[in-house]
Amino acid sequence: MKIVISGLGLMGSSLALAIKNKRPDIEVWGFDFPSVAKQAVEKKIIDKLVTQWPDQCAGADLVFLATPIQIIEKQLWELNGAIGRETLVTDVGSTKQNVHRIVREINFSGAFVGGHPMTGSEKSGLEAANPLLYENAMYVLTGITEENRASVEGKLIPLLDELKARVLILSPEAHDEIMAMISHLPQLIALNLVNMVGKKNDPEKPFLDLAAGGFRDLTRIASSNFAIWKDILERNQDNIKKAIKELIELFENQYLKIDDLSEDFHLANYYRNQIPKASKGFLHPLIDVLVYVQDQPGAIARMSNALAARGIDIRDIELLKVREKEGGVFRISFDNYQQASEAIEILNANKFRAFLRD
Repeated sequence: MKIVISGLGLMGSSLALAIKNKRPDIEVWGFDFPSVAKQAVEKKIIDKLVTQWPDQCAGADLVFLATPIQIIEKQLWELNGAIGRETLVTDVGSTKQNVHRIVREINFSGAFVGGHPMTGSEKSGLEAANPLLYENAMYVLTGITEENRASVEGKLIPLLDELKARVLILSPEAHDEIMAMISHLPQLIALNLVNMVGKKNDPEKPFLDLAAGGFRDLTRIASSNFAIWKDILERNQDNIKKAIKELIELFENQYLKIDDLSEDFHLANYYRNQIPKASKGFLHPLIDVLVYVQDQPGAIARMSNALAARGIDIRDIELLKVREKEGGVFRISFDNYQQASEAIEILNANKFRAFLRD
């Protein structure tokens, strides 16, 4: 099997590493600026360089376009005519209607399905490559048709399953509407909050000095690069405008009833409790187990080995609290209640304190 990945930044290089870890039999080709691609080969992130784009994509089983949206659109034009229907092309862009429109307009010669892995990192570039980046992440696929269904179900979905990504199928329209609400609008909210507070900051009123707690966490995404967001905002502007208008109406309503927002708080608590806690995306939550681990050499290895010996697959792990010479609390996540219950039994039998997280 031959896979070509165009764009060897965080998303593309992490995808390449994940594939090589899970499927060493697959030949992974990479395309990027010569210096980046050469580095990817030296670090064994990819197997071969694509030196002749798009000709060397001919005959590939899968082509991933892991570049900025504007480049994705350009490369669809370049691939058109260079590949046949046996090659399935997919992207990792944050908006979907635009790429599907281009595929229709040019009567794309290959098979195409839209893709959007709901994962990422504050770090970027080849150096940030992480083979676990896609694990437990929601991976949205859009535009599955009778023409591409066999390739999607026979090539792409089995590969994503092996990477332990969680596939969700949506229409391009539904995807873009959802992203406007849960991703694009929050980005603008964070920008506005930071700019509003920042402009008021002065020695007499040190707003920013007091914003190091929850405010800083809430507005973390305000540090995002505009170069990435420019294309997103342009291509999904209709949905984003609708989301902004809806939010303005909510604020105007709250402005009028600021003396009693109890219903708003109750609803927000109710809805937020329905958001999966352990999934990187949104759907099919994992089951959490909390484990107290004493500060002893090899304790973490003993914990994981005890589970591995019984065939229990850890889907995610996180250190929640740690205190020197006392130990820490780990959150370990599993696919279902049965595995979580077995894990608790095994860990308690090995003298750990483990229980199901509420």
